[in-house]
Amino acid sequence: MNKTFVIVLYIRVSVEDGDSREGIRDESNSVSNQRDLLRRFIGQSPEFEGCEVMELCDDGFSGTSMERPNMQKLLQKAKAKEIDCIIVKDFSRFGRDYITVSDYVDQIFPFLGIRFISVNDGYDSAKMNGKTSGVDIAFRNVIYSYYSKDLSMKVKSGLQTKARKGDFLSSFAPIGYRKDEKDKNRLVADKDSAGIVRRIFELAGAGMTVVEITRLFNAEKVPTPSAIKNRQGYYHKWWIGVKGADLWNESAITSILRDERYLGKTIYGKRYRPQIGNRKTLKNSRSDWIIAEERHEPLVSADEFQKAQEHLAEFVERDLGQAGIYLFTDKLRCGHCGYALIRRSRFKPQYFCRTRYRTTGFGCMEGSVRESEIADVVLAAIQAYIKTLMDEKELLLKAGNTDTLASLQKQVTSYQSACAKIDEQKAELYDAMAEEKISREKYRQERDKLSRGQAEMAQRAEAAEAELTELRSKLAAARQGEPRLIRYLQADALTRQMVVDFVDCVYVYNDKSIHIEWSFSEKGEKNEPA
Repeated sequence: MNKTFVIVLYIRVSVEDGDSREGIRDESNSVSNQRDLLRRFIGQSPEFEGCEVMELCDDGFSGTSMERPNMQKLLQKAKAKEIDCIIVKDFSRFGRDYITVSDYVDQIFPFLGIRFISVNDGYDSAKMNGKTSGVDIAFRNVIYSYYSKDLSMKVKSGLQTKARKGDFLSSFAPIGYRKDEKDKNRLVADKDSAGIVRRIFELAGAGMTVVEITRLFNAEKVPTPSAIKNRQGYYHKWWIGVKGADLWNESAITSILRDERYLGKTIYGKRYRPQIGNRKTLKNSRSDWIIAEERHEPLVSADEFQKAQEHLAEFVERDLGQAGIYLFTDKLRCGHCGYALIRRSRFKPQYFCRTRYRTTGFGCMEGSVRESEIADVVLAAIQAYIKTLMDEKELLLKAGNTDTLASLQKQVTSYQSACAKIDEQKAELYDAMAEEKISREKYRQERDKLSRGQAEMAQRAEAAEAELTELRSKLAAARQGEPRLIRYLQADALTRQMVVDFVDCVYVYNDKSIHIEWSFSEKGEKNEPA
């Protein structure tokens, strides 16, 4: 077999397969077992000797959904025809939705010319002689699908039973606690972080606002939840945005103050998955939570917790405007710390950076900048770019006039005619050899010479045709987009659609200068507000 033949070994394991969640950073035995089986199968198949073998693994993903990182990578490679064969342990490793699996095995992979092998099922598409996977495999996939749904219900029921007993079932302990080394379903106070939690409640109970607590902790460089998790060997991204910094924010403080687990409770079922295999979760109503009392050492008393809640209710944040899509939604950031700017809609819309209220040292923008100031600069920059673009389009349209298109089409026709003429010459040459007018050696020499010339003509025809197609495409796009560009060029005010079409991000600096990163270029330009 050709050495360029590419084989992908696809491996999948998930919690539904009985893998332990504790060794989350270690490859599970199921991965090792599947790899050993597939490698052994390759080694025992002489036809695969010398083939290129790659491996793709999805660890911790349900088979009921095809939305798995390496499954998507596999399908992309398949559609790009970068692979020739897929080998799995059994059909359930590829997927548990029998309809989807059957579509791929019986329709899509044969169409793409990809061989599919399921080792334990004894299935090899190359040996089916054009037949589909058959009733036996379809029925087996039905069993897999029902098994997955049934197993999901059993797992859910088992977790609910454990939750009612008061077992702690989350992957990570909240700050202030750690999992008991002897019982992973029980929390014990963490000596390194319990004091941080107690202090937050003390400060809130004394009347300090969440903003004031945030500033104090950042000034004192109190370790954040993410820093504590990283120190314990876990990677837990709590809050991102500040360049190289790990800072407290108001959301983190508020979340801790509202967490009833610090009263010694365990809570399960705050969120749920609406569909088996779907990784998206939704909030459950409080009535559906499973709460168990007195399951571990409380870090605060009921009185301290209640007092903090009363003060928390009094922390009325300034009106930052209702959530919605505004002119620069998701487009404005502080040029110093990298965080999104906050919109304040009182009087005239304006933006400010919250990081300067949390910590110092980044030189973040002081005060605020009006939305209208930024809009004027961005509009001027967009219109300047459109003028340049329109000039380029004019040149393109001139280059794409009828004479240019006709010239390219003439070249294509000429090269194709030359190829056809060479075919006739080859036929005449063959007849001459058959009639013994020329020797076989002479025939081969002349035929090879003609073939080389024909290949060159074919290459030129292909290049000219590609150039013609590209020019036609550019002309169509230019004519189609021109009315909108003219409309933007004549606009008196910036619109949301203009921002979406042209702007990737706008960075605002302390001197009120701005740096625009365009969606059509990696480079940006710095402008002064008008």
